[in-house]
Amino acid sequence: MENIIKKTLAVVAIIMLTVILNGCGSTSTNTTANNLQLYEGGEFTINIDPSWKVINKSDFYAEIPQETVVAFTTPESYDGFFINVNVVKETLQQEIAAIDYARANINLSAQNLTDYEKIQEAKIDLGGIPTMVHIFQARLNPTEKLIRFVQLYATKGNNGYIVTGGMLPSTPKELRDQVGAVVTSFMLR
Repeated sequence: MENIIKKTLAVVAIIMLTVILNGCGSTSTNTTANNLQLYEGGEFTINIDPSWKVINKSDFYAEIPQETVVAFTTPESYDGFFINVNVVKETLQQEIAAIDYARANINLSAQNLTDYEKIQEAKIDLGGIPTMVHIFQARLNPTEKLIRFVQLYATKGNNGYIVTGGMLPSTPKELRDQVGAVVTSFMLR
């Protein structure tokens, strides 16, 4: 499970780099959480801003871990950073409750990330299943920018899902709220 945390956070970093290399932008989007549209990912659904770019497995660079199912990025950067959300699916050795999966991943983040700081942790109901949302900031390594993360954890059978939103800590509240709305809109089928 420790490797999946590192891979999930690496996806955020790789997507940031990929999008930065593919285009430039300097303004932010004004779309609110009310304007989100349903994205169907087969085993799950998630609501995303229709202006965001969808990056499917077929478009991933080799460095993106295979556990990543899909990623979404803003069309323009905010202070040079493309806000993004990704969905990672890992095979678990045994079935585990979503709340226990969440707690294990939260502990791993706290132990393995540079400058980790928990901002908020909340229990939520995910379609009748208790789980957690974890908001924190950290660096993937000492030379990286500080990133604010919003993570949601889910399990179904022997599969674990981590939905991660990444943005700069200075991102305006409206955009932080939008990322939170995208992440928490995730539902398993």
